Amino acid sequence: MLSQRALSELESKGNKKVLVQMPEGLKPKALEICKELAAAGFEPIVSGDPCFGACDLRFENGATTLHIAHAPLLNDERVVYEEWAHDVKMGKAVDAALPLLPGTVCVATTVQHVREIGEAIKILRNAGKSAFLIPKGKRCTYEGQVLGCDFSGAKGVECDAFLFIGSGRFHPIGLAYYTKRRVIRADPFTGEVEEISADKWLKDKALRMTKANDAKRFGIIVSSKPGQRNDAEAKSIAERLHAKGFESCIIVMDLITPDSLLQLALDAYVITACPRLVIDDWKNYSMPLLLADEI
Repeated sequence: MLSQRALSELESKGNKKVLVQMPEGLKPKALEICKELAAAGFEPIVSGDPCFGACDLRFENGATTLHIAHAPLLNDERVVYEEWAHDVKMGKAVDAALPLLPGTVCVATTVQHVREIGEAIKILRNAGKSAFLIPKGKRCTYEGQVLGCDFSGAKGVECDAFLFIGSGRFHPIGLAYYTKRRVIRADPFTGEVEEISADKWLKDKALRMTKANDAKRFGIIVSSKPGQRNDAEAKSIAERLHAKGFESCIIVMDLITPDSLLQLALDAYVITACPRLVIDDWKNYSMPLLLADEI
């Protein structure tokens, strides 16, 4: 199950103790992974905390962290990344998307499908489309890959439309929002195809900003997760709020929840951590949540 590369890299760290970190969907495989590590001479322990991406690293004294599922994001000697790819083929979904696609198509996906994305390019080109991969973004590892916090590879791309291959709507909505171009989503698991609009994102943004109109006291949330922490941005936001006559304080947190913010009793919060907390989850919070560029 684990690659020989990952096992060799763990060995090179010189630590027998290994902290296994993985997202919720892979945790049922925890025992199997521990058995494999033990057979290779390691002493595995499993992190039971939630894991939200390559930005969310956990550490244990005297251990090397084996971070499973995501592409490398942070250069940390204490961490070995082990990507986990879906082996689902893209042909069915791409074929279904062809009637919706114009002549020039830029293709994007998440790291779980990036190894199969060449198949999509072949199908598109065989169908007469001019197809190419989205350029690698600032925080991405591969061409063709997007992250929830990095759509920079899509900005400035000249194409008639984007084809996003994957499940879920967060990433294709981000593409539509940041590029202002047509986005078609093709789900390789179900074969479902749909055109994605950023209209709902824009409406939600307007609602969130309206809710924050009467706020006078702001909490600026800084994540303690290594790949999400942005102290400089938090300081800049505090300065902007002060210049506008508002009160604010910077708050460092690991797991950000509705209850944890409710206890702080402030009027509104600016999130400098993962943008999905605001974009996907804002309705779960009784207080307004804003992104940094909305202040």
